[in-house]
Amino acid sequence: MPAPIAAALAETAKRNFTGLGIQLPVDWRDAGPQYNGAFTPPELATTANAPTTLFHECTLNRYHTDAARSIGDAMAKFIDGMSAAVTDAIGKWMRTASVISVTINGPIGTLLPGGVTGPVLKPLILPTAPNQTDMERRYALAVAQAVSDGWSQWQQGLSGVLSYPAFASAPMPAAPPTPNVPAPLMTFGSSGEAALSPLSLKEAMYKALPGGGQHAAELFEAMAGAFYTQFQTFKAATLVTQVMGTGPVSVPPAGPVTGGSVIPTPGNFK
Repeated sequence: MPAPIAAALAETAKRNFTGLGIQLPVDWRDAGPQYNGAFTPPELATTANAPTTLFHECTLNRYHTDAARSIGDAMAKFIDGMSAAVTDAIGKWMRTASVISVTINGPIGTLLPGGVTGPVLKPLILPTAPNQTDMERRYALAVAQAVSDGWSQWQQGLSGVLSYPAFASAPMPAAPPTPNVPAPLMTFGSSGEAALSPLSLKEAMYKALPGGGQHAAELFEAMAGAFYTQFQTFKAATLVTQVMGTGPVSVPPAGPVTGGSVIPTPGNFK
């Protein structure tokens, strides 16, 4: 299974953001007849933006509809770029992550927390993240830091069971390197997964943005919720596979493997 799809993450985040119903200008108040008199009739009756526009105009004044559309387009572009950077980093993680510590007894291999290693996501995200403006750089750094830290906690806490049927009774003094039966990642738990929950991710993103920023809370809420949704899809579609087990046979020449281990190889998440 490939890494989460960038377009799916971006579209989910944009739907989340649109659903917040943010109007521009923020806290706008009608100034009455004098205000309306400052504009021509065509300027006061433009066509509303599409419902999918990230920001909503507070009136049909041309300056309001134009602002909502242009600022919404800029935010959508950031979400697209950030989603592509994050999913690309996860793809690189999948190609290099490895199960390094499993205890095998008979046909059962037990993975305990700390038994998976993989690259930190932040240095993989930032090179392709949006960085054209100071705001983009600051927001991208905040998202990258939070996702990276949360992912590391999830990785560190991974635990579960791997199956090696041939190790129930191996007819030799030691079992040769043998891959596990592919297991859905969804069947593995992690004590660190709470760090990737929408609320935890949103708070971590905001904490990583010193001084805050305009619409940052709403952006982070939308992206955190979208990431968690796509993360669940990723777990359901990913297999833990090609984890090469080996170990001594307790009662040679034919008996169960006892105290076996694994030979670390990259690319165990596919």
